[in-house]
Amino acid sequence: MTSTALAYQMMIEERINADIKTAMLAKDARKLEALRAIKSVILLLKTSPEGLTEDSANKALQKEVKKRKETAEIYKTQHRPDLEEVELFQAMVIEEYLPKQLSE
Repeated sequence: MTSTALAYQMMIEERINADIKTAMLAKDARKLEALRAIKSVILLLKTSPEGLTEDSANKALQKEVKKRKETAEIYKTQHRPDLEEVELFQAMVIEEYLPKQLSE
């Protein structure tokens, strides 16, 4: 593992852990749920053969955002705005950990 990959791994883990702690202290259960999902993805990547790199983390987080947006759309068609809102909120929290997209 290169020093850059190791530095990224430590940086993202520290950021997530700090954000989890902040959400716990603020008693923000909705954000805490999304942050724990991110932590779970990162831990799975660390133990995978591919390993945790910036690229693999970004791909995995994009996949999580897509999954939540698709689930929100299903909830919308089933007239479940309460569940739709939860999924969209989690997608928004996860997007905070992705690099900013260039505007067109």
